[in-house]
Amino acid sequence: MKIPIFEEILLSEMTAEKLRIIISDSRIGKVPCYLNLTNLKKEEIDTLILNLEQITLEHNLHPLFPYPLYIVSPIQLKSIFPSVRSVKDLPEHYFKKVKRPNNKELQLLNKLSLKVDKIKNLELYKIINEFRDSTVSQRNLYNETKELYFLENLHSKLFETKTKGK
Repeated sequence: MKIPIFEEILLSEMTAEKLRIIISDSRIGKVPCYLNLTNLKKEEIDTLILNLEQITLEHNLHPLFPYPLYIVSPIQLKSIFPSVRSVKDLPEHYFKKVKRPNNKELQLLNKLSLKVDKIKNLELYKIINEFRDSTVSQRNLYNETKELYFLENLHSKLFETKTKGK
């Protein structure tokens, strides 16, 4: 496996069929990628994002795991993809220079490629929804126990002042 560095996905045409071919030929999910949409109009970006979301769902790709697919756009987007305003805002740790890895690094990269394959085979959308559901219940439990703790402290302080006053 290669060292995971950014790969720019170049869009020559924005039709749905060409986009399907580009997505299937790209290495989305295997390496971090980004689409630079800075010179497109808002309407073009919106239609492209909708098509891109459909195609990634069809190909069973997740926009965040194992490696993210960033959208570079000056316009604030509401989509499943992480977006940034310029290429300079992308995470810097994926822009490292490529050098020949030593033996230990090669072993780690081979293990990493196995982990990436395992992650791609998971039902990521289902797992993330389960995490969101459990976070809601955990947050509710935390809020209730926090209130209970406050009331117990208040009771103990009031009880101490009554006993000291007698």
